[in-house]
Amino acid sequence: MSKEVPPNTVFPPRVTQVGQHFTFVLTDIESKQRFGFCRLTSGGKVCLCILSYLPWFEMYYKLLNTLAEYLAKEQVILLLLNRNDFHSYFITPDLTGLPTIPESRNLTEYFVAVDVNNMLQLYASMLHERRIIITSSKLSTLTACIHGSAALLYPMYWQHIYIPVLPPHLLDYCW
Repeated sequence: MSKEVPPNTVFPPRVTQVGQHFTFVLTDIESKQRFGFCRLTSGGKVCLCILSYLPWFEMYYKLLNTLAEYLAKEQVILLLLNRNDFHSYFITPDLTGLPTIPESRNLTEYFVAVDVNNMLQLYASMLHERRIIITSSKLSTLTACIHGSAALLYPMYWQHIYIPVLPPHLLDYCW
């Protein structure tokens, strides 16, 4: 657990909305993506984050909400993962089909935030494998829309550079 924000990250220090979810993606040298699922709590003072190679957005967001509730009640969170008395069960998300509304938070937020003309233009740009930069004043909306639009490519997928949230000091690489 880290109590400091690493330098040159996009962690939003001035976020005021409690309970905001957002994600980031770390891509390793073998192009394998590791997803960071985050939830801001306490007016942006605490950020809970789970790293996983599995893009299970809904499951990790539910887990983050549960952890945030424990923190809000100031209860001690103790997970004994290395002991035999800790068991957790969940249903594996179906990754073989298109996400659906309203079950997919990313897709729902994408359809609310983006109008039809921009949606079609973005989809066409993705099919033509163009460079795409999406901006938003709200980090949770930005990452949900990026992942929602990428999900609509199924059964295809984005094979090029995929950076849902880019730190400001790296914007020069986009042009």
